[in-house]
Amino acid sequence: MDVVLARLQELDAKVRETLAELTQSRGERETLLAKVTTLQNDLRSREQEVAALRAERERETVEVTRLRAEREEVRAKVEGMLTEIARLEAAVQGAGT
Repeated sequence: MDVVLARLQELDAKVRETLAELTQSRGERETLLAKVTTLQNDLRSREQEVAALRAERERETVEVTRLRAEREEVRAKVEGMLTEIARLEAAVQGAGT
């Protein structure tokens, strides 16, 4: 009878140990799931930031392209004015001699 009682006590101890490990594992699982959720939220946030940065870069690229075209227009106008000034100066010098 003592052998059976000792065996039952061993089994009881193992069951309690297993239950403790199960409880610990469940706690660790919950902690890891919370961490995964946090990381997923962080990832979504960073993806939104990346999308916003890409959109901003696209707007800036369009703006730079527009400014370059505008610069070329101004350059062409200035060159035209300089050519006209040179022509007028030549005409004034020709008329003065």
